[in-house]
Amino acid sequence: MTLLGAAWFLFAEREIAGAWGFSLDDAWIYATYAKNLATGKGYVFNAGEHVAGATGPLYVLLLTLFHLIFRDVVLPAKALGIICLAASGVVVFHSVRHVLPRSKVAPFVAGVLVAGSPLLLWGAVSGMEIPVYLLLTCLGIYFYVQERWTPAVLCWSLGVWLRPDGLFLALLGLLVRPNVTPRNSIAPSLAFTFTVGTYLIFNQVVGGWILPSSVRVLAQPGGNFAAGRWTIAKQCADLWLGSVGVRPVSYHAAFLLPALIAGAILVLRRWPALVVYFVLFPVLLAASLPWAGQFDRYIVYTVPFGIILGVIGLERATERALGRRATAGLLVLGAIGLIWQGVAIRKVGTSHGWNVQNIEGMQRFIADKTRAATSPGDTIAVNDVGAMGYFSDCYVVDLMGLVSPKLPFPENLRRYRPKYMIVFPDWFKKFATIDWRTNQVIFYDADSTYKYSPFLAVRLRKNTISARNTMYLYERLGRNETGASNVPMIVH
Repeated sequence: MTLLGAAWFLFAEREIAGAWGFSLDDAWIYATYAKNLATGKGYVFNAGEHVAGATGPLYVLLLTLFHLIFRDVVLPAKALGIICLAASGVVVFHSVRHVLPRSKVAPFVAGVLVAGSPLLLWGAVSGMEIPVYLLLTCLGIYFYVQERWTPAVLCWSLGVWLRPDGLFLALLGLLVRPNVTPRNSIAPSLAFTFTVGTYLIFNQVVGGWILPSSVRVLAQPGGNFAAGRWTIAKQCADLWLGSVGVRPVSYHAAFLLPALIAGAILVLRRWPALVVYFVLFPVLLAASLPWAGQFDRYIVYTVPFGIILGVIGLERATERALGRRATAGLLVLGAIGLIWQGVAIRKVGTSHGWNVQNIEGMQRFIADKTRAATSPGDTIAVNDVGAMGYFSDCYVVDLMGLVSPKLPFPENLRRYRPKYMIVFPDWFKKFATIDWRTNQVIFYDADSTYKYSPFLAVRLRKNTISARNTMYLYERLGRNETGASNVPMIVH
């Protein structure tokens, strides 16, 4: 199922974008770190500047290996993602077989639904750390339901090296299990302490803080809790119920929702972490993030938990309702669930193709233009750093502070004197000025020595992933120089 779904995603990508690429600019951040590490520049985004801007160091190491072997990361990353998703389906099969040893169908249904989840398929070809973390999550589930606590905690703790929010799952494996005693907690505690501890030390050494800078930039704790909780609640509904007026059809079969509630009741006493993670992880995420990301990518790791609980609930319901025909009934429901996901796969695969087209047509296009107009080592300032860093061969000042020291916008321009600035102007509108001679939006550095005036714009004809439809290229001019009065627009 994974191979069939991935084939559609790759076909849509090539058909729409005309190139192999990634559907998030964040994936190119990983690729840039990997390229620099593979070429001897170290674990850095910009040579000589140590900022822990990659969320998952373990994923950087995997991409570094690909770069050393293939001199490329795009197709190897996709192959890795597809393999990890298929393996996750197999692991879920064995996990459910342990939970329901008498059922011949339930393990198969659960494994196939995970392997064919539209959002997990998107993650598999996105170039992100999603499928690798998913596999570690599923391996942890496999060991957890066998009550092999140490390998379960180890798998979930290794996941922290890919997703910092994996700390919650690792803690659940350590603390939320039946019959916890000091004696059976020693080995799991050591596994957790060593694995998570070395991760925190690594970040402190390479970036000066125990967590990646992406956590500091993206997390917005405190005042946004109510809004974040509501937004993420709607995105959770996307997974199992559909959102009124937005997605009338959910990504997964709607009958799984009542079934997973029943399944949660059935397993809560023996395997409580499965239920607690599924319920509480999105709630905790809402306390620090305003939304769950494109295609719910921050909460997508709850999908295997939901499917496992749902299939357990379906197995019990069909057994009670159909008796001897329970096996046939569960097979029918599994087939309906797979068809349901297939409809969503078609839509999500098309969106993936447009996402890649957006990144290639805007960020990659501008990076190539910039490389042609600069010398290696020239400085540019941007608000989207991934593809710009990978393809431009320039020193990249990240105006959002993800892979550069976070400074006020005008101070960044004063300190680094970038040759070009490539931004969505309205992100920095409080620093903007209208040049009365050209009627263009311009920016000054902190001491007003230079100004930045637009000379080119790139617009997406169908925007599915970029924060804005149009990105502007600015050039550094003297304070009294006159910029272009008409800025040409390139449409992709």
